[in-house]
Amino acid sequence: MGANLKNLFELHVKQMSRNPRINIDKVRSITYLHEFDRELQCSTWGYPTEGAYYRDASSCDALLAVRIPLFAIHAEDDPVAVKEAVPYQEIQHNAFTVLCTTRLGGHLGWFESGAGRWFAKPAIQFLKEMAFTIDPAGCRHERHIRASQEEKSSDGDRAFDPMRRRLRTHAP
Repeated sequence: MGANLKNLFELHVKQMSRNPRINIDKVRSITYLHEFDRELQCSTWGYPTEGAYYRDASSCDALLAVRIPLFAIHAEDDPVAVKEAVPYQEIQHNAFTVLCTTRLGGHLGWFESGAGRWFAKPAIQFLKEMAFTIDPAGCRHERHIRASQEEKSSDGDRAFDPMRRRLRTHAP
């Protein structure tokens, strides 16, 4: 993946060199994906570290704000979205989210014999269930009702807002 990113970078190096915060030589010398993120993404968007970039790009906190049915599929052998980073607690806390995990599948994989990909089948089944079987009004969960009431009675400074911590930056 790092090699592909470097190739993509080289295709656009003329445009990238216009950004004074990007060190072209450093980007060309990277080996690992996190180095690419440190040298290019952080420089471009103003993040102090790649960790800050990863936290800000994560959907973990946003999952708590989801209020429409969400179906996610994750392969435990995914080398990019590793299982240790899956926000299991946030998914369990939100009645609107459903997670399907598989032991194998890699990153955007889930191939089956005959070169087909099976992920569409459970996704379609989920959508059919949501469209024809599930009453959306019944999706409210007690924790959401309780949390909404607590937020309303809060002084505003103490209620958790899953979207509040997002870094606000402006591209050059």
